[in-house]
Amino acid sequence: MIRFQQRHILISGLAIGVCSWCIDAAVGVAVGDGTLSRQLFAPTLHEFVHRLLFILFFALFIVFACFIVRRRDQLEAELQAALDDAAKERMRSEAVIAGIGDGISIQDRDLRIIYQNQVHRNLSGGDFVGKYCYSVYDQSDTPCPDCPVAASFRDGSLHTMVKELPPGRPVRHIEIIASPLRDSSGEIIAGIEVVRDISAHKQAEAALAQQAADLRFANRELEAFSYSVSHDLRKPLTIIYTAAQALRDDCSGTSNELAGYYIHSICDASQRMEELIDALQELAQISRSDMMSADVDLTDMVQVIAAELGMIDGDRRVSLEIAPGLTGRGDPRLLRTVLENLLENAWKYTCYCREPFISFGRTQTPRGDAFYVRDNGAGFDPAQAEELFNPFVRLHTEESYPGTGIGLATVRRIVERHGGEVWAEGASGNGATFYFTLPETS
Repeated sequence: MIRFQQRHILISGLAIGVCSWCIDAAVGVAVGDGTLSRQLFAPTLHEFVHRLLFILFFALFIVFACFIVRRRDQLEAELQAALDDAAKERMRSEAVIAGIGDGISIQDRDLRIIYQNQVHRNLSGGDFVGKYCYSVYDQSDTPCPDCPVAASFRDGSLHTMVKELPPGRPVRHIEIIASPLRDSSGEIIAGIEVVRDISAHKQAEAALAQQAADLRFANRELEAFSYSVSHDLRKPLTIIYTAAQALRDDCSGTSNELAGYYIHSICDASQRMEELIDALQELAQISRSDMMSADVDLTDMVQVIAAELGMIDGDRRVSLEIAPGLTGRGDPRLLRTVLENLLENAWKYTCYCREPFISFGRTQTPRGDAFYVRDNGAGFDPAQAEELFNPFVRLHTEESYPGTGIGLATVRRIVERHGGEVWAEGASGNGATFYFTLPETS
């Protein structure tokens, strides 16, 4: 089809004007009004005006036609620009939809599918545009009673459903999120369905459930062991200790020093075993006990513990530096256990210092905002820092620094139950610093 431009109209108009002049001259000759030469080149005034009026009106028509053509070209250019923008926007939208990684489908008010992206086609098993969703997804003649898209049409809200697909499908579990699609006036015209493969999530949930069951079983085993330790082992230990005491009383008047040494060793070992059993009981109790959460004044708690240590060991003079106004969120009873263990350790390991110094405060660390207990005592080998928090691990001799080796393991258990971290820094002979984090106070 010929597409007329302005130049075509102007040329055609000029040709038609010349032809009309010639045709009018030929008509004048035909009616006997002069010769063709006179009609063409020397028309009368009446003939000239008549032809000029025709040409003027025709020229106006040509101008109008040129205006129409020009306007048509402008509208076509604007339309093409709009189509190009729409194509670019569509490409961007499709790229965004493809990048989401979820299946997306659009359904009209009758639940007929009008759009599917490739992920949705893969999840649903084919291209079902133009078909009813319930007929292809569930092989039903009526909409599903729990259809989230239909529910979003009814109340205009977002609806979610988790569905297990039959065996043999590419995925086993999907999550469907449906929301209404509205026009510029706010009326619901369609529904958007987002389908997400949650098979891996379901598998992870099943694995976590199995781990939880295993953990409950392990806890029951631990409780049984704890019961055995506290009841079954204490009785024979008490018998050993009582018999050793009686034997020591019987041998007190004799001169057999070796027998006395053996009896004394039995009594000390029995007493040591009793302390270890108590420590194990305390550690197990911390793992099983219920927790409460409150804002705790840690500064006040440290001051009380320090005063108690000073009364117990009244002969020592220890320089204390306690930062004011420090609070933490957690179980008050368990946090007191943490601070007691850390301060008692600092008190114990500074016993050979000329000027013992202990400080409590809060500071910024690479692991976040942390509380700390610092001392200038015996310290430890930095390479063994992590071992400090294992039960019964001791980096110093029992004779120099007595203890059970359970205190720092208890500290770590409590801090981790609060969702925090605990770690230590130090050097042999140059003191130690123990850090721990807690949830933010409200």
